[in-house]
Amino acid sequence: MTIHTIFAALWTGGTLVVAGAVIPAARSELLSTEGLTLIARRFWYLMVGSVLLLLFSGGHLAGTLYTAETLQSTGRGNLVLAMVGLWLVLAVVLFFGFRRLTSDQPEQSAVAAATKARPWFLGGSAVSIALLVVAGFL
Repeated sequence: MTIHTIFAALWTGGTLVVAGAVIPAARSELLSTEGLTLIARRFWYLMVGSVLLLLFSGGHLAGTLYTAETLQSTGRGNLVLAMVGLWLVLAVVLFFGFRRLTSDQPEQSAVAAATKARPWFLGGSAVSIALLVVAGFL
């Protein structure tokens, strides 16, 4: 459970850092395209690692702590299902945000890439906060 929580915090925290610090810095021309690509690539590794680890550890936790009936009929079970749904939404939103941030167009500036990715990372930030709220209820 501890490893699950640590990686969930790293993923949601990383999303908030990218949306709140990296994207604004790139849009203000404080980051070069190379710098933005380096940060985005590191965030991608964190994201993929977290998604896989959370999938396996969360599946293990849900399988040992809940039955199919308790997931659907208890308040805690409903929170777990809400968390799974939010987790899937966050993964999809950040995938598309990452794609906008690291476009295959070499002539695209960091400002343009960050501007295209901004709505996706803002949405990811909202989902991250919702995940943290649901985790707090659990």
